[in-house]
Amino acid sequence: MSYRFAHHRRRPRRAGKVLRLILVLLIIIGLLFAFDAEVRPVILTMAGYQAKVTGILAINDTVLELMQKQDPETDLVQVQYNSEGGISSIETNTVELNRLKADLSNAVGQRLAEIGKSRISMPTCLQLGWQIFAGRGPDIHFKVIPASFVQSEIRSSLVSAGINQTKYQILICFTVEMTAIIPGYTTSVTVTNEVPIAETLIVGTVPQFYAGKTAGEDAK
Repeated sequence: MSYRFAHHRRRPRRAGKVLRLILVLLIIIGLLFAFDAEVRPVILTMAGYQAKVTGILAINDTVLELMQKQDPETDLVQVQYNSEGGISSIETNTVELNRLKADLSNAVGQRLAEIGKSRISMPTCLQLGWQIFAGRGPDIHFKVIPASFVQSEIRSSLVSAGINQTKYQILICFTVEMTAIIPGYTTSVTVTNEVPIAETLIVGTVPQFYAGKTAGEDAK
């Protein structure tokens, strides 16, 4: 009889241990969900910011490198004067401009594709606002890849640069979708960057129209 009594008293103890273990597991799972809900927006925001910065820097560096290789004798903009010395028109070299646009778009696309092969890191504690642990916590590693083709558009700008002076610029505007891939997280941002590729200072009255204006250009 004593053996059966002892045997029956062990069952409630085992059941209590199982219930306590289940309760601890539920608490841990709840804490993990709460932590994820707090951390996810911060990580996605910072990853999106890093993706945008990475895209803009890649575009700027690519345009700078390619423009340095261009023939300095090639004029993208020519100002035509009349017999009285006044400005009659502002002409752009449309053929050369379209060729440069295609070269820049291809070069930017290749640079962004190369970036996708490497990993970017950002400190976890710093992004969560834990300044006291800045530089001490583990880094979050993620990839940034282009999620669309690089779109480009040429436009022009006329801006006052002083008394009887106008700055004429030709700019190329790039637009591309960038995706940051983190284990368990993914976010996409649209990167838009405008870079000047030609600039000239016009002294005198600017005519109401100018020749060689390409699609997508406007004047300010």
